[in-house]
Amino acid sequence: MSFTEDILHYLWKFRLFNQYGLKTAANESLEIISTGIHNKHAGPDFENAKIRIGQTIWAGTIEIHLRSSDWFKHTHQHDEAYNNVILHVVYQHDKSTFRADGTEIPVLVLENLIPPNIIHNYSQLMQGLNWIPCEKLISNIDSFHIKNWLSRVLIERLEEKSAIVNTTLLEYKGSWDDAFYVILARNFGFKVNAIPFELLARALPQQILAKHKNNSLQIEALIFGQAGFLNESMKNEYAEKLKQEYQFLQKKYSLVPVDKYIWKYMRLRPQNFPTIRLAQFAALVVKSNHLFSKILEIKDVKSINQLFCDLPVNGYWQTHYRFDTEASASSTTLGEQSINNILINTVAVFLFAYGKNTDNENYINRAISLLENVSAETNQVINHFKQIGIKADKAFTSQALLQLKSSYCDAKKCVHCGIGMKLINQI
Repeated sequence: MSFTEDILHYLWKFRLFNQYGLKTAANESLEIISTGIHNKHAGPDFENAKIRIGQTIWAGTIEIHLRSSDWFKHTHQHDEAYNNVILHVVYQHDKSTFRADGTEIPVLVLENLIPPNIIHNYSQLMQGLNWIPCEKLISNIDSFHIKNWLSRVLIERLEEKSAIVNTTLLEYKGSWDDAFYVILARNFGFKVNAIPFELLARALPQQILAKHKNNSLQIEALIFGQAGFLNESMKNEYAEKLKQEYQFLQKKYSLVPVDKYIWKYMRLRPQNFPTIRLAQFAALVVKSNHLFSKILEIKDVKSINQLFCDLPVNGYWQTHYRFDTEASASSTTLGEQSINNILINTVAVFLFAYGKNTDNENYINRAISLLENVSAETNQVINHFKQIGIKADKAFTSQALLQLKSSYCDAKKCVHCGIGMKLINQI
């Protein structure tokens, strides 16, 4: 059986081993008064622990290893932070360990103290070659427990995404509108053109767009020009007008466009071509300038959704997917899935981040409520969870499942997962 230190941390933290008549490796009686506080940073694994060895009570830190010789492998003998270790907890004891002052550290060996069911259940999770470790076992867990764990995992996901918001916010000196504008632009590119869209937003401050918000042609000229699409000669009137407007505005604001070649078309449906997305983005700017300030004021999901509906996209794009190339007529409105993607990955994240930064629970709750009212996205991960019995109807659940898969299942961190812990403890 191959153990990891993670499982040993878990067993120690929750005392999931036989504690009756505990003895150290030196055959001294041992009582665990307090396992201590799990330290996930540098230094010993558990702090502020308390134990009794013989008649003496010890307070200090606990270090956990698979083998006691790992103490030397990790060079703890040269680290003063480990001088306060009062107990060395190991799966197998193969070498005595000492503090810097030469005193031997008491050892607790867990190898024969772990219940067989835990060993069996852990082996099933770790040694399986399933899509996720618990794929064939998760049906044994009641839906209430799964739902509670997914709620916690969703918050983890929002906190991770908020870190990106905070970095961008710092870059723009605390301007929420500017940070929102940049990350919203990135979202408009979805995965394929996310970076080009972000570069465009950084090359075209929204303060410039705000000065021309009442002139849709100038907004379109600024966006297509800065995206690098207006550097060539055009054959139609609309394109030529954009080029003329852009040449004037480029000189006025000393603008430097991004390179056209960075935009990607491969494996995209025409409705998702960067030109169409740029036209939609321009229409959104025309419809709603300083968008995040408006979102903060709107309290219901339906009204936030409406901000992205019925965008006044220039009619030219109903019969074109590229400049100078006609196509059959099609809709240029943002589809429901595209709007939901923006609500999930930008709006909800910003509301959560804003609530955290301002210590206002109302915005945090609004972010969660939004995810509870937006349909779940459809992708391979969500579809696979559905096949094994975990269905996601709303984004609240689908986002949690994506986090669960990437942060726990893929890394086989079952002992850190509420579902995995439940399965490991089953009799």
